[in-house]
Amino acid sequence: MHPVQEIIEFPVVQLSTADWSEIRRFHQYIKPTEFPRLTSFCTSLTRIIQEMVDEKPKLPEVLSEFDSWLKEDSRLKQGNFAFVTCGDWDLKVALPSEAKFKNIEIPEYFNQWINVKKAYAEHTNHFAKGMTQLLAIYKLQHQGRLHSGIDDVANICEIVRCLGRDGHNYRITGSKDTMTRRVFRDARK
Repeated sequence: MHPVQEIIEFPVVQLSTADWSEIRRFHQYIKPTEFPRLTSFCTSLTRIIQEMVDEKPKLPEVLSEFDSWLKEDSRLKQGNFAFVTCGDWDLKVALPSEAKFKNIEIPEYFNQWINVKKAYAEHTNHFAKGMTQLLAIYKLQHQGRLHSGIDDVANICEIVRCLGRDGHNYRITGSKDTMTRRVFRDARK
């Protein structure tokens, strides 16, 4: 077990809440620096091989690229967005832990998010254990490979669409410091 788990893939899909269509994507593999050689466990889990990360930028550069990408859209520049995750791990633990270990400053906008499992529970009063169960509930076929970041994001988007079309009013469900419940301002306005 390493003292820090390094992020090796950074995928984001921007959705319109007006019609739940995809607007654009940001996707980058990341070169690990503390442990540059991927373990066989990591490769078997993610299907990311060494050659996919060797010549890629490091986390600080990817965060800077992402920040520039984010600011290209005036709606996002105004802060009228939220990240949607399947669980709290990515933004509550993984990113802050690696940033702290490497002394990387992360932008404030990573400090809160919507956990789609909690959004589903709010909407239905039932808690789904994970993405596979949510996909089955909505009779959606899993696309791509489990634990491939960009494929997981595409599957999360399908769940988000189903909940949105079902009339769910998305709210912030997680934050870096405490669990909050704040109304998510809809980008339809």
